[in-house]
Amino acid sequence: MCKWVKAFHSLEEVRSIIKKLPNQKTVVYTYGVWDLLHPGHINLLRRAREIGDFLIVGVVADEPVRKLKGGGRPVQNFDDRLSVVGSLRCVDAAIPQTLYDPSDELLFLERIDVLTKGDDWENIPGTETIEAMGGKMVKLGYSRGYSTSQTISKLTGETVTSHGEPI
Repeated sequence: MCKWVKAFHSLEEVRSIIKKLPNQKTVVYTYGVWDLLHPGHINLLRRAREIGDFLIVGVVADEPVRKLKGGGRPVQNFDDRLSVVGSLRCVDAAIPQTLYDPSDELLFLERIDVLTKGDDWENIPGTETIEAMGGKMVKLGYSRGYSTSQTISKLTGETVTSHGEPI
């Protein structure tokens, strides 16, 4: 039997949880679109969870996704993406992220020890904020061969870049 466990939370709930964690516990934050979940996403989330004791995953709101990826994205709406990510066993809390840059959420949560992201991004939003908070950025690598944009291309027959523009 599959038992539903709520792993998506408000920022206030997560801040309260973090405040109760002992200082020796490492709090990790990662974020993304998490549109069509694939093995590359799961690999990144598993590795993020392995470097800490409590994994928070920011799910970027629909409008910033459209600006970044193009008008056809996200494929799934925000609530659905939040539910899917929040149901993963390696995720302790999935939270809404209003902008692609997670700086506002990082500052509100007050204590994040590590910010992670795949290394397919050259400049990772939130890096300056996490370092100013005394935490560190850890690039986790990229799972080659897995891409939401490639999956969409296979389904539609239209070639798109990783940022959603048709080629």
